[in-house]
Amino acid sequence: METVRHFLGFMAGVLFIIGLVPYGRAIIKGETKPSKTSWIIWFSIDLLAFGGMIAADTLNGQMIGVILGAGLILLLTLIYGENKWTKLDKFCLFGATVGLALWLLFDNPLLAIIISAIIGIIGSIPTFVFAWRDPSRENKLAWTIFWLSCVCAVSAIPHLTAADIIQPVSFLLIESIMMFILYFKKA
Repeated sequence: METVRHFLGFMAGVLFIIGLVPYGRAIIKGETKPSKTSWIIWFSIDLLAFGGMIAADTLNGQMIGVILGAGLILLLTLIYGENKWTKLDKFCLFGATVGLALWLLFDNPLLAIIISAIIGIIGSIPTFVFAWRDPSRENKLAWTIFWLSCVCAVSAIPHLTAADIIQPVSFLLIESIMMFILYFKKA
């Protein structure tokens, strides 16, 4: 069973990286206009979660893929993404900043993972709103692969502890909401 979990954890990271290919290509071609706010927040908190997971000895394959890919997507987003800052963007950035301040104040690995998950969900709101308004602005193939990555990561959870569960489950929640919007929302 442990070998299966390791394989699924590895596949979670591989799938996330594979999902970056159609997503990055769609950004460069102008088919996808990612939310600058979401990707700034996601990359920032991914770094925090990564550090917290290393400190709590709960690092998984998905987070390794996420760290490698989120930086690249953030760069593409800054170059090709939306240039304006909405009130929602500013509100979400403020919420993320408060979360980061709390993490720095308490300096606790588990708290960093929890706060990162909460901030990640807050950071997803601009992407959810933009996708809800126009699902064609996001790449279905990439989000489907990201969702499969999350399914693998949740299936690979080694221990039923908060430190092991929070990151993969929060990512699956975010990806599942995007899947609903992209596949089931009526245009």
